[in-house]
Amino acid sequence: MNEYIISAFIFGLTAGFKPGPLGIVVIQQTLTHGLKYGIRASLAPIITDAPIIFIVLATLTQFKDIDLFIGILSSFGGVYLLWLSLKIVKIKEINISQSLGTPISLAIAIKVNLLSPNPYIFWFTVGGAYLARGNQIESTLFVVVAIGTLVLSKMVVAWVASNFRDLLDSQAYLWVMRVLGGLLSIFGFLLLYQSYIILFKN
Repeated sequence: MNEYIISAFIFGLTAGFKPGPLGIVVIQQTLTHGLKYGIRASLAPIITDAPIIFIVLATLTQFKDIDLFIGILSSFGGVYLLWLSLKIVKIKEINISQSLGTPISLAIAIKVNLLSPNPYIFWFTVGGAYLARGNQIESTLFVVVAIGTLVLSKMVVAWVASNFRDLLDSQAYLWVMRVLGGLLSIFGFLLLYQSYIILFKN
């Protein structure tokens, strides 16, 4: 069970701090219109990820050979995490100087997140692999911790943007992302190893 909690925490933390469509919206809304707008935009994953997870669970029930599917899913998830880790580590600069002219509603933040490929890729690869392997309690914990950590991380980013704008453009932020990228690579290799065990050792 600890594996599910720790991995979900790392995934949520990385997604929360990683620059992306929703992260940009959170930062820009905070800088332009204040902390409450950034916090409001941070809530989008609570609404957007639920239907995606439901679709993933519905898809899992369609496979008779669930072990084979978990093995394949784990391999895709491992490759995705390694690719994401490399992408994060290679970030040279973070620029948040652009701003949005008008406040946006939560509905717009939800639309931004729904149109981003990131939640779909994560839940259909990494998240799906964990949901398929875990029992009901483990899967529930994984979802709650991952989304909860993601939302709270976005709120922290909004708070930092509100109080320490220069920090978001600093080398410190880049090194935080690189450490998280390194942790992602560890989980990527673990998923690939689990895929190897499932597909070739059973």
